Amino acid sequence: MRWLFLFGGGLFWLCGTNCLQAGNIRVLVSNTTNASQYNPAVGPGYVLLPTPHADLNVVWNAATQTFSGGFRTDSDVNGGGGGVQFGPEDALAYLPSTGQRQRTSSASQYDFQGATGETYWIFPSSPTASNNAFSLYLGFSGYGVPNDGTFTGSGASTTGRIRWTVHSVENLTTPAATAFYGYSVSAGTVNMQLTLDPAYPNREMVLLANGHSHLNLFFKAVGMYRITFRVRGTLVATGEEVSSLVPVYFGVEAWQIPAEGSTFAEAYPGKSLTEIASNGQTYLVNYAFGGEADQAPILPTQDSSDPAKLRLIAVIRTNDASVTWNGEVATSLVGGWNSSDVTVTDSPNQENLPPNTVRKIISVDRGSDPKKFIRLAVIKN
Repeated sequence: MRWLFLFGGGLFWLCGTNCLQAGNIRVLVSNTTNASQYNPAVGPGYVLLPTPHADLNVVWNAATQTFSGGFRTDSDVNGGGGGVQFGPEDALAYLPSTGQRQRTSSASQYDFQGATGETYWIFPSSPTASNNAFSLYLGFSGYGVPNDGTFTGSGASTTGRIRWTVHSVENLTTPAATAFYGYSVSAGTVNMQLTLDPAYPNREMVLLANGHSHLNLFFKAVGMYRITFRVRGTLVATGEEVSSLVPVYFGVEAWQIPAEGSTFAEAYPGKSLTEIASNGQTYLVNYAFGGEADQAPILPTQDSSDPAKLRLIAVIRTNDASVTWNGEVATSLVGGWNSSDVTVTDSPNQENLPPNTVRKIISVDRGSDPKKFIRLAVIKN
């Protein structure tokens, strides 16, 4: 049986279940005095890395025109020196039981915490010593994004900016428990920035290129979370907006990333053909593209190295012959799709990939056609 699902025009179907395999994954924990008594016993495949502070740091790759990211630790980790950057599969931030709180305020702006007396967990936006939480002190940064005129500014500013939003929230341990909020408080008023909850003000978090900021990160349940951020910026040279998905892992009283199955059936056990037919965009496409939320193909863009081409960049699974894909092009969305003019090459950037995957560049000549569309077709045999 064949199921065909298409990428194109900015449509994304993302991972809704556990995806990564443990393999020397760093678990970032607080090194505040007495914090070690709350460290998890992580077991094989995980390494504890105490640090006073870590940022969710974004990096810009000019060659591939993409953002990537992960945690970046302070300079006193691993014997000092410069900060250490980790990819999304390399590290997670651990929030111990001391991060548990109960809502005591009845002010309406704190309603997202739940009813008075309800429990939640929080990474604070101030150093852990100030609240005795023994929780890792986290920030947001764009230290890997050049502030050299690559990106446009915001408003009247001419200083480069990047912009964050939350794209998806997954609790890999308890899929139904996905409440997540990133916020700050000023003069008693919540400044809501990062949430998928439609009931609360949500907007992009604007961050200075090569800059730094802080938010409280708030979770409503225990579990291993994958928060996927969308990071975007506008290039000064072309006026083009570039956008990438950046996943970050947070362990709330849990630290182990559940393992992925090695085949489609193992990765999504118990899924009936009816479920696959109605939800195949999530299950099949996620699996075909390596099982990671940040690995969905990026929007079709003009190739910066060859303006005569359009391109897609995608991470492709290589170890399951029952899942295939084709790059296709057409001059109209209503039909005429073909692969005869599509070129597929290996990307020069093969870093931070899931096991058994490769990053590909799918490109096509723009030609003289007034419109041209490019897509990927994913087929399950």
